[in-house]
Order: sequence, then structure tokens, then C-alpha cells
Amino acid sequence: MIRTRIAPSPSGFLHIGTAKTALYNWLFAKKHGGRFILRLEDTDAERTDEQYVQGMCEGFKWLGIEWDEGPPFGDIPEKGEYGPYRQSQRKHIYRKEAYRLLEEGKAYKCYCSKQELEQYKDDTGNLYYPGFCRNLTPERIREKGDAPYVIRFKVPEGETIVEDLIQGTVRFNNNQYDDFIILRANGDPVFHLAVVVDDIYMKISHVIRGDDHLTNAPRHIMLFRALGADLPKFAHHPLVHDEQGRKFSKRMHGANVLDWRDDGYLPEAIINYVALLGWTSEEENKEFFTLQELLEKFTLERISKSASRFDRRKLEWLNGLHIRNLPVDDLRDRLIPILEKHGFNTSTKSKDWLTKLAKICQEKLPTLNRIVFLSDFFFKDFETYEPEGEKKWWSQPEIVISQFNLILEKIKNIESWDCDNIKKAFEEICSQQNIKIGALVNPTRLAITGKTIGPGFFELTELLGKEKTIERLIKAIAYLKNKGA
Repeated sequence: MIRTRIAPSPSGFLHIGTAKTALYNWLFAKKHGGRFILRLEDTDAERTDEQYVQGMCEGFKWLGIEWDEGPPFGDIPEKGEYGPYRQSQRKHIYRKEAYRLLEEGKAYKCYCSKQELEQYKDDTGNLYYPGFCRNLTPERIREKGDAPYVIRFKVPEGETIVEDLIQGTVRFNNNQYDDFIILRANGDPVFHLAVVVDDIYMKISHVIRGDDHLTNAPRHIMLFRALGADLPKFAHHPLVHDEQGRKFSKRMHGANVLDWRDDGYLPEAIINYVALLGWTSEEENKEFFTLQELLEKFTLERISKSASRFDRRKLEWLNGLHIRNLPVDDLRDRLIPILEKHGFNTSTKSKDWLTKLAKICQEKLPTLNRIVFLSDFFFKDFETYEPEGEKKWWSQPEIVISQFNLILEKIKNIESWDCDNIKKAFEEICSQQNIKIGALVNPTRLAITGKTIGPGFFELTELLGKEKTIERLIKAIAYLKNKGA
């Protein structure tokens, strides 16, 4: 069975790049009837923070990336038969395997202190280990007594070949790697040992991860072989770069997946966009994908080797498409919490009214948060009008006042207050005055909403209601008269 995993370190929020890796693993596993595992690499106690653990899991849940096996989260118990799924709870396993390598002569005790090794640097300035303890005799080891030591892996001679499903065949000369530490002096495992042991114990079939781990792959392959395990298949995909082509910094807004939730983006749109950061469909120029379509079409063969550059405009465009693709009842239910968060009491409106609001705003929403701008005038009165709108549409107050009076006279007689009857009243005035509909609608929009843009005029006027529309027209007339005076 295909078994994939995501193994984030909970020392920060859920990064957009980690979400991409998780998505690729999830899609690949689900497409092939496999299982997707969430594993937390939290052996570094100083860097691990429980709020980040919660944030990671919350981010995956929001995106809809459900794990088949993984640690407990909220009301979700631990799932899976290969747990625990937190490395901090598996240290005894890593120690056992490290000492097995030691006993088999594939690793050795190193007594060198950090201070002793600080002077040994390669041409690039990185520290390396000269191998002082690699061939210590049993006598010399006995002489060390209870001196602290780390366990280092004994890197074999020759080369290590990575047969990568994305990058192809990549060869590494083993002399590029010094004998690396696998177990620290305090008994804690180093990443390389822990990740390989977990992949073996959890029967991971495919390691799909960012290509920044490609240079780690030889170390991991050496450990797989030393531990007598079959190799998983490797697939190293390109990283996500920011809009300037640099690594997507954790300090940037949007690096945290949950930033997009707070900004009013749909998880469906984030999933769609993140999938495209390295993967393309066989269908030329197709970029809008539902989750079901991604499951059907995703293949590792269509992943590029080149890094992808993040494009916020494209994401916003995709988000708008996904918003328009939502059933209106679904959209309504997603908008209500945002309106409530901004202090608008939606309980004063009927479900039918809120559904109509969602419907008339749906085409205008690049993000869910935009609903606040498009609908605030329904929930509260305003004291000012958009200055640019005043200049453009109210530059001749006498004419505007005259038009507003005509509108008042007409709409007061509307018995059935609906979009069609409102539109009919405006069209009759335009015909009588020999003016275009826009010359009447735009000044009126400003009067009843305070803005020059928004949902369809006749639709919003219906929702605003006859009484409130009349009240605001009267208020605008008073304002214009006072301004003229």
C-alpha cells in the first residue's frame, strides 16, 4: 500500500511551503487508495511550542487535508497503528536503533567537544568532522570512562545514487559528507536518524518533500541501508518563492496558511493555487480545479523541477472564481461569521434576506472579507459620502435634488417593493426626463449607500427596503441643500 507522510516541526506556524508538501502527499496517497500520515518532529524541546502544534493541525483541518494516521488534535483522538506520532514520544526507539548501529560497527562513539572542533571548517566556512574518533581502539574507549559522547554514523566510501521521481537520477560522492551525528550526548536523536527510523517503522512508501532536502537524501539512504530496510521512493519537488523570486520568508504576511483564512480566502482556492505552485495539468491553460478534479488529475510526473513564484493577484483571481462557484447557501453561511466579527448583527435579518445578500454580492467578491465594504450600509447608517462620488455625481446639487424628489414621488407609490418594480420606476423617470439610466442610478446609489460601487443597484435597493431608501434620499436632499447654502 502507498503510504505518504508530512512531518513538520512545530517550531512555527503552518508555512505555505509545508502546506504544498502536505497537499502533494495527500493527493498522491488518496489517488492511489493509500494512507496519509501526519507526524510531528518535535524532538527539539526548546523550539517546540504547543501553540504551533495546534496551529499546524488547525491549518491542515482548515485546508481539508485530513490525515488517516496522526496525533490527537482537539476532539480528534490519535489515529493509526504505528504511533505515537510525535517524535518526542518515540525517543526510546531512536536510541535502540542508534545503539544497534553502534554494535554492528556502522556507527561509533565520538568524545570530541564542540570547542575542539570549532577550528575545522571547509572551503565554504562550514564546520566538518575530521574523524578523530572513528578508529578509536577498545582500550582508548575504555580509557574515556564516563566521558560524554555522541554517536556518529560511519559514512561508507563510494557514492550514493538518488533515483528521484521528479529530479531523475542524482549522484552524490560520499566524501561530501562527514561522519554525522545521529544521537546527541543527552540521548536525543538528530533529525536524520529520527526521520529514517520513523519512515521505516511507519512503512512509508513514498517520501515526497521539498528539494531543499535533496542533499539530505544520501544521508537518509545510507541510514536506510545500514538499518537493513528497503528504500522508499523519493520525490523532491521545487520550493515556493515569493514574488521577487526569493525564498518565501516566514516573516512575510501569507507565509502562514492561516493568514489567508483571516484575509477571507477560501480553503478551496488555497488548495487550488498551492497545487499549481509546481504542478500543471495535462489540460492546456486550465487553472481552476476543484479538489475532486485535483484528485483525478494529479500525478508526480507533471511536477516541474523549477521553483515557483508566488503571485497574489493570481491567487485573488482564483479565489474569486471559487467564491462564484459556491452554492449561494454555502456562501451565505461563510459570510455571516465575517459580518458578525465586524459588529453587524445578522440575527436581525431573515435567512432569506441573508441569502439574497450573498447572491447579489457573489460576483463582486474577490475575498470573503470584501462583504464588509459591500454591505455595511445595510446594517448601519453613515454620516459621510464618498468624496470622489460627490465630485462626480453631485456637482450640480439643484439638478440632483430635483431628480431625488422625482424618485421619491415615484417609489412612494410602489406597492410591491421588489427589484423589477424599482427598476420600472427609474426607467419611467429616465424616459420622462430623457436621461440615461446611469445618470439617475449613480447619484442615487451614492445617496442610499454612501458609495459609488457595490452590488447591483436595483437588487440592493430591494434589500435595503422602501422605508430606509426613502429615509436616505430625504437625508441626501437635506445634505445637498445645506451644502448649497
